[in-house]
Amino acid sequence: MLLTCDHSSRRNNNQWRRMDGVVTNVENLDGTEVQGWLLTKSIGRGADGIVYAGQKEGMEAAVKIFFPEALAKNGIPAAYDRMELQLSLVGKKHHPNLVEVFEGGEAAELETLFLVMELVPGTSLDKLIGRMPPSFVVPLARQLASAAKYLEVNLQLVHRDIKPANIVISDDFQTLTLLDLGIVYQQSEKDDQGRLSGMEFVATTRYSPPEFVWRTEQENIDGSWQAVTLYQIGATLHDMIMGKLLFAGYDTPRACLYDAVRDHTPVIESNEVDEWLIQTVQACLLKDWRQRLQLVSWENFSEQVSVTDTHQREKRIRLLQIRNEEIRQAAEKQAKKAPSPTREQELWKLNNELVLELRHYLQNTPVFPKCAVIENIVSAREYAAHFQFESDLAKGFQLNIEFIVSLGADELLKQATKLSFRAMMGGKIVSAATWTEMFSVETAFTLCQQSFLDSVESMLAM
Repeated sequence: MLLTCDHSSRRNNNQWRRMDGVVTNVENLDGTEVQGWLLTKSIGRGADGIVYAGQKEGMEAAVKIFFPEALAKNGIPAAYDRMELQLSLVGKKHHPNLVEVFEGGEAAELETLFLVMELVPGTSLDKLIGRMPPSFVVPLARQLASAAKYLEVNLQLVHRDIKPANIVISDDFQTLTLLDLGIVYQQSEKDDQGRLSGMEFVATTRYSPPEFVWRTEQENIDGSWQAVTLYQIGATLHDMIMGKLLFAGYDTPRACLYDAVRDHTPVIESNEVDEWLIQTVQACLLKDWRQRLQLVSWENFSEQVSVTDTHQREKRIRLLQIRNEEIRQAAEKQAKKAPSPTREQELWKLNNELVLELRHYLQNTPVFPKCAVIENIVSAREYAAHFQFESDLAKGFQLNIEFIVSLGADELLKQATKLSFRAMMGGKIVSAATWTEMFSVETAFTLCQQSFLDSVESMLAM
């Protein structure tokens, strides 16, 4: 194993150029020797580097040469950290469906990083979409889930970029190998601002969940990384089952793909793939990561789940309810059309995410009875959500109780938002509050949450 990641002159800055200021060209290296490896031909290319077939002392391997400009863009220190995580796997084949890592470090002659991995025979899964025999989908799905589970459970590592292009299928369709640990993440680490993925989005948009793409994740809550991985597995299996790319037809122009990730519920159906796997993939692709974890786990892949078992029937019904609600909400958004100016877009996004968080809070907190949520667009710069509660005398909720949460752009402070709360009982105001500041979803939710609880206490004291 070669690791030269202690060069502080490289590691502690984001510049990786020769003294003459020219970025090193790592393309067309056929016939070049890098750290003792003779590069024979290019066999793959990604956003951050090129993979060559390499030979050394009679051994064949895949040698990834990183683009220096990609390393500089994403941060040299972070690149070294990720390299060290990958090199922690050197020494053995950890899992039959995970690529083996041999060595890596700094290729001084190219002024970049390199990584030597197992040369896996077969075809990249993205080249097989639409040509995959259905009978092989279930066993390959189990292999993929097993590899991802091993990374997370046994090694506390998260792949973060599971997708067809990072998977190789053997020519007989018997074996799946998960490749490219280039953005692998150590679960015990804490990112900037408490977000799961840091400030920069480093995965692949099409195959990543809404909370990851839209950066709405706020902290490393137990299970949140598993929810990301399950989504990426589901997205990959979608392509295998349906024979087409996830969100195909909803991805042009590129901005539409981001909306599709957040709003579009994909169709997943097949008469040739087991129904339990269809339902598992549907659950993996739920928009709300918490609902994802409620309906799917690693066990769904390790053993066939009975579709007639009562508990599984309840899960199936709940899955159908959630998917129908996703479709309904997406249709409402499409009908309303988000306003185009930047400030209005920000307000629109804040309102949608705040209402979603409040809805989830009310559904999962025993203090409150069932409620209906009615959303009103007062204007392009003001929104109001009415939470109308069912009567529940045991909880102190009489008829005609509703909480109203309003969001509006402040007319004096351009970037500030006015957040208002009112608790109504029989048409009369029980409590009210107003705040004006630059809100995040988290800060707005916390204020509303406290106001909800204050109002319940006030009603119980009457």
